[in-house]
Amino acid sequence: MDNFLASRDELCGNTDMRSDCRSILHEFPEAEDGVYRINPSDGKGSFLAYCDMTQHGGGWLVFQRRLDGSEDFYRTWFEYMDGFGNLTHEFWLGNEKIHRLTSQKTYELRINLVTKSDSHFDAEYKSFHLGSMSEFYTLFIGNYSGTAGDKMLYSNNTRFSARNLDLDTASFNCADKYRGAWWYKNCVEADLNCLYSNQIYWQGISGIKSSSMKIRPLI
Repeated sequence: MDNFLASRDELCGNTDMRSDCRSILHEFPEAEDGVYRINPSDGKGSFLAYCDMTQHGGGWLVFQRRLDGSEDFYRTWFEYMDGFGNLTHEFWLGNEKIHRLTSQKTYELRINLVTKSDSHFDAEYKSFHLGSMSEFYTLFIGNYSGTAGDKMLYSNNTRFSARNLDLDTASFNCADKYRGAWWYKNCVEADLNCLYSNQIYWQGISGIKSSSMKIRPLI
């Protein structure tokens, strides 16, 4: 998986013993945005991840990015488990990696949205965690602030659903309807993984052209 997410010459140094982007920034205050190797504390091995070291205090580990629709996000449940895309462009890091990270300590989530008219919106949650694979990567989220509106709360305590594993409560497959995969209930108030040509969905905001989802441990 790592081999196509980022090439070796795109890495930003030897950080094999760091469990998240914030710990890297703490030790290397001049660290730049880019791809680093992260080694969670669970002993299950390291992986590559993109660290945002400059925005909103830095130390953010990005697990989702949409920019132009070049990456196909209409994927299977297991592809979302493993992750796909290119860490320097559009990607989903992988639900198993997100679960491993957020099992270490309390993490916060920041979502950034940009519209076609270059308006910027954000949503921050001071509590964010994904359950394990056996829990179907259930979303646990809370304590919202921001300008986008609290649209993720609708998906709280909801299992991750995809085209080949329909775990939503609707009478149809929400993943098929939106051509994506997400924590669908009946169905969503927000879906940042839906078909790009139909516009990234966040209830109340139209014309979204880009999105990012990133996490860091609370101090």
